[in-house]
Amino acid sequence: MNQIKRVAITGANGYLGQHTIKEAIQSGWEVNAIVRREEVIEIVKNLGAKPFIVKSFAIEKLEEAFNGCKAVLHFANIVCGSKDLFESINVNGLKNVIEAAKNQNVSRIIYPSGLGVDKIGIEEWANNNYFNSKRRAEQLLQESKIPYIIFRPSYILGPNDELIPEIIEQISNGVALIAGDGKIPMQPIYIKDAIKAFLAAADGIGKDNQVYNLVGPEVIDMNKLVDTVYSNIKQLGINIPKPGVKYIDYDKAADELDICEEMVDVMRCNLILDGNLTAQILNYKLSSLNEAVKAAVSVKLELKLNRSEKRAIMLLSGGIDSTTTLFWAIKQGYKVIALSMNYQYRPEKEKQAARELARIAGVELTEVSVPFIAQATDLLFDGYPVISAFNAPEGYIPLRNLIFYSIATYYAQIYGCEYVIGGHIVEDPKSFPDSKLSFFKSLEKLILKSKHKEDKTSLKLIFPLAKLDKFEIIKLAEKFNVPIDLTWSCYGDFDEPCGKCKPCINRNKALQNLKTSFS
Repeated sequence: MNQIKRVAITGANGYLGQHTIKEAIQSGWEVNAIVRREEVIEIVKNLGAKPFIVKSFAIEKLEEAFNGCKAVLHFANIVCGSKDLFESINVNGLKNVIEAAKNQNVSRIIYPSGLGVDKIGIEEWANNNYFNSKRRAEQLLQESKIPYIIFRPSYILGPNDELIPEIIEQISNGVALIAGDGKIPMQPIYIKDAIKAFLAAADGIGKDNQVYNLVGPEVIDMNKLVDTVYSNIKQLGINIPKPGVKYIDYDKAADELDICEEMVDVMRCNLILDGNLTAQILNYKLSSLNEAVKAAVSVKLELKLNRSEKRAIMLLSGGIDSTTTLFWAIKQGYKVIALSMNYQYRPEKEKQAARELARIAGVELTEVSVPFIAQATDLLFDGYPVISAFNAPEGYIPLRNLIFYSIATYYAQIYGCEYVIGGHIVEDPKSFPDSKLSFFKSLEKLILKSKHKEDKTSLKLIFPLAKLDKFEIIKLAEKFNVPIDLTWSCYGDFDEPCGKCKPCINRNKALQNLKTSFS
């Protein structure tokens, strides 16, 4: 019978913690995940770990979490903070971890320290509170009577790391920001390799009480790393210009890069070491730098869509027609993102109705500001020579649906939607020719022609209520439990509907007919 392997991980909801939990579970470990906050419990539970809330490194709570564990991976450390905070977290926190591990007869503590700790007093960049707290932590382990493995890692890169996403954002903005001249050598390691080292050490591989450098196989610099990230973006088929580079003096880097001084010092670490020595002892092979960068870039820029979902943009005005269409779409299983167009002189009551109805329906609402759009008569009175305003139907907006549905199509592209849903009904084309189904069929063809040749996505415009009149719409609204009283159909911006504009008249007539049909 195989003995159960159990490991405890502090800082379990962090970057190292989450990746290590995932790999440990897949490798047959049971994981006790130690976190400080209740709101992150679901994160570690979803990864398959058993959560333990431990605040302020309370020894008795740590002992509960360490019970039955072969090893402890102590990831709960900080890089930025005051001297007192480093003392509290990086030093005193480890003291309690050591005490609790001793009391539970843990076989090993695995501790990621910092690359360059041994250069304190030798290199200027190593003389800060972060490196000093890490050296003191190493000394605590070395003076304790519990077996340990200390790792001194370089940058640990991979999906959702702290470095690659920032470089991607800078590349998208057109300028990469680099501290110094970008020529400081470094040896980033792929997170999968770092985790192999951690779990091998947890499993008892290698001698006790050792210090290992945890670095990758390639010596690069920040200039090369930016180029590698850019190359991987291009390989995904994302064609953007190569960024410029802005070099920042180290004494200004913390402010301009919005990082702490300790992180600037870490960037200045220029050690060159042999990562294969650690890999050979702990029985793993080092991956290439490009594997790490490729994984990080792919996760950052991948399409996070559930392809089984029917995703749709839904134009929501706040009136009965569009609201009933919204409830129809939800019942039909569409994943809806509602779109509300905030044009000039649009009634505030209508905007508020759209917001409240989206909230009640439980859908995301995106409000689009289109202040240049107004009804033809409003434009005429504002002094524009709008010829189409003469003899136009009430509420007429020039090219309204061409503009609105073009915007909706744009958002469909942004959100990865295959459908755009509108709430037009049978009466609409009588006053507004751009509400005819033939118009939308032509628009679909125009949209298709606008795509580049490699864009294989499809888009369909849907109008489920196009053959229903207002009376039938209201009956359907009641069937779907649409909160009709919250809808707004009036062209005016009053406390109550005016009752005189065409939408008010049609709405009131349909409601009256509904009452009559039940009497």
